[in-house]
Amino acid sequence: MSIDFILLRPLGWSNDFSIQLSLEQLSTRRAARVVGVERTNYRVDTGEEVLNAALAGAYRYHHEDPEDLPTVGDWVLLQPEESLILERLERRTLIARKAAGSRETQPIAANIDLLLIVSGLDGDYKLHRIQRYLVLAAQSHVTPLVLLTKADLVEDTEGPLDEVRGVLPAGGEVFAINALQGGLDALLAPWLTPGTTLALVGSSGVGKSSVVNNLTGTAAQRTQATRRDAKGRHTTTSRSLIRLPGEVCIIDVPGMREIGLAPTEGGVDKQFHDIARYAKQCRYSDCTHQQEPGCAVREAVERGELSQDLWEHYLKLLAEERHNVSEHERRRQGRIFGRMVRNTKAIKEKNGKR
Repeated sequence: MSIDFILLRPLGWSNDFSIQLSLEQLSTRRAARVVGVERTNYRVDTGEEVLNAALAGAYRYHHEDPEDLPTVGDWVLLQPEESLILERLERRTLIARKAAGSRETQPIAANIDLLLIVSGLDGDYKLHRIQRYLVLAAQSHVTPLVLLTKADLVEDTEGPLDEVRGVLPAGGEVFAINALQGGLDALLAPWLTPGTTLALVGSSGVGKSSVVNNLTGTAAQRTQATRRDAKGRHTTTSRSLIRLPGEVCIIDVPGMREIGLAPTEGGVDKQFHDIARYAKQCRYSDCTHQQEPGCAVREAVERGELSQDLWEHYLKLLAEERHNVSEHERRRQGRIFGRMVRNTKAIKEKNGKR
């Protein structure tokens, strides 16, 4: 048995993953991409078939951090005879968030190139929420595209389009669309090149499933009507990777009520690059941009060069990012110490039995 790269390319396989493999792995393992996760059950696509797989005991034992476990979009190596996941290949990119009601980090989608941020113009539209998604994209070094859906239900689309354009990073783009109409594949054609993987995120009821169906040209995802209060209903209940025409893949993510930032430094400053540029001129390198004398950011706000709303939102996200990074490191050190204690105890017990 050997890994057939030709079969894997339509799923997004690239040289980034080929170079990670040893000769032994090439000849004794089967590569697959994770297309669905339900608790401890995994659905993986080998290019020939979709299988149900489970983590090998050794893998689970050596990976206590939830972030280390495979997620949708990951590439894994299987023990062919038993469909056991033995290894996870290093990721190119990872979209993650702080899980709601938990101190753990929740991986959302791995090895993606584009983050499609969907917001409905009929009531869901909030610039601050979109900015949170943009920070997730910046933390993961992926290109964001914003789709403002339900454009047929509002009179003014130029206002929201201009607002979003004002906060998009270089390379990002925003469109106002009616997801129920066809043609989205043509609109996004410059980004839908072979081997590309997209992740689709947004609140429940904004039309993400309609976007998927629009791109596939089929009813790949079930849709439901939006409620009168515009809150919508959950249609997508679990993350799944779907193949699109032209060797493109899309990962549909259930609606997220809370978008906690991942414990990754630099995403906020990268997204709020205008503020970061002023921050370099602050008198103190560790300036918090609040009370310190000589704060170039606060002075720019006072002069009207930066908006008060932008500054306050930046401070909120920056504090959250720094807290999550600190908490994540504390928990990581705790796991390392706990593992050391268990290993020491196991060695003592083994020596005591001799």
